[in-house]
Amino acid sequence: MVSTPFIDIHTHNKNTDPETVTVFNLEPGDPIHVFAGKNFYSVGLHPWKIKSEKDDDERMLMMEDALDLDHVIFVGECGLDKVTGAGFDEQMRAFSAQAFMAEEYGVPLIIHCVKAWNEVVELHKKNRPSVPWIFHGYNGSVELTRQLLDKNFLFSFGEALFRENGKAIESIKLLPLEKIFFETDMCKGPVEDMYKRGAELKNIPVENLKEAVWENFNRIENVNFKI
Repeated sequence: MVSTPFIDIHTHNKNTDPETVTVFNLEPGDPIHVFAGKNFYSVGLHPWKIKSEKDDDERMLMMEDALDLDHVIFVGECGLDKVTGAGFDEQMRAFSAQAFMAEEYGVPLIIHCVKAWNEVVELHKKNRPSVPWIFHGYNGSVELTRQLLDKNFLFSFGEALFRENGKAIESIKLLPLEKIFFETDMCKGPVEDMYKRGAELKNIPVENLKEAVWENFNRIENVNFKI
């Protein structure tokens, strides 16, 4: 029996394990490799890269070209960041446009959020999306996690699981398996490390966690390819 593969739902690293299912993050206009079975992509306008309305609109048109490919399966990462120097009004406009794009193409939305939880929640409430919204690199408190869980968000965990007394540690313990994903983001190590840490915190075998995340991935993407 073939083992369930690891899934790295959000990475910026080009040199990944060929046996891992990866969702590599692209910026608008980046080259996209031909699908080879496990190389998926997301494309989005990061809040750190927000510029003028004209420039952002041009790049979002490039995103639509990418989303026409079957293995470009997420919009993002996109979102809101109150710490970056980019104008927040334009961040909101671009994020709203990308949320609409995700709905239009029927793909999940990968969200970067820094100190803008209320705004993301309000937009979610206003849009009532049919596609999943996933917070990547999640490191929210238990209290915040409870609020977001009630509103049907999903959560992707990475290196924050290794921070001593990190908020992500208690949050992942709280969440049901069907709400969880793992990622490497900018980390150079394998996503397997995140799974091992997650399994330790959930007090379950790694293989059980792999199977749960596999089911989650197939559910939100309707990938259903065989292993």
